[in-house]
Amino acid sequence: MPFINITHSGSKLTEEQREGLFKETTRLMNEVMHKKEELTSVRIDNYEAGDWAIGSKRMSMSSSSAVYMDIKVTQGTNTAEEKSEMIRQSTLMLKEIIGPIAEASYVVIHEVAGDSWGYNGLTQLARAQMG
Repeated sequence: MPFINITHSGSKLTEEQREGLFKETTRLMNEVMHKKEELTSVRIDNYEAGDWAIGSKRMSMSSSSAVYMDIKVTQGTNTAEEKSEMIRQSTLMLKEIIGPIAEASYVVIHEVAGDSWGYNGLTQLARAQMG
């Protein structure tokens, strides 16, 4: 049950870009991280360029976009190699769909303990114990 939040600063994303991010992020989670597509949630937050600063310098509409992609998965369900590959492929995907992004754009994978999150009223730990 991964949850991905893509935070973007720059010119407003088009509907085509938003749909591309939803589709390709879900595909990568399935192919690279082996997560079920039907349980993958993706949210996109779009901020104006001036709402983001890198090196204390505010972004401008003429500069590249900045992105922070926050991925949450259950602890211990992916290898270091899978996580590394997800970060690599996600960065390529963001550049392909959004265009140039600032070097200080990040993809972060958070591993959450199975007893600390879940869906439909059950924790991930309870689901694992049920088989």
